[in-house]
Amino acid sequence: MAGLMLKLPAGDRLVINGAVIENAGRSARLRLLTPDTQLLRLRDAIDPHHANTPVGRLTHAVQMVLIGEAKADETVPAVLSDLVALRNAFMSDEDRACIDRIGAYLNDGQFYQALRQLGKLRKKEAVLLAARAA
Repeated sequence: MAGLMLKLPAGDRLVINGAVIENAGRSARLRLLTPDTQLLRLRDAIDPHHANTPVGRLTHAVQMVLIGEAKADETVPAVLSDLVALRNAFMSDEDRACIDRIGAYLNDGQFYQALRQLGKLRKKEAVLLAARAA
């Protein structure tokens, strides 16, 4: 049986197609059978108050599209435009390839995959900003 398997600890929350769901009992496993379902674990979400870096702001914007709080046709072009500037800020071929994948995922409407790549880029950004501050 195909599908995404989710393990939810007690009290864990997630957003599925705009609805917040909380595991009110013990740890549970769920299998998501419907393809192209928009899903975000709230523990993976970036709070708007913590979206204070260029990659953080893009992550928050894509996250809002994923959960249905922002319109893709308005948000994606702005994010794609900002990715061009990010491509100039990140110098490694690996980082630039990651940025290219983010753009491709956004163009294909694969917002969760774009968020996964943005998560990797956020880690690199944190290292760069820490080195710059030192």
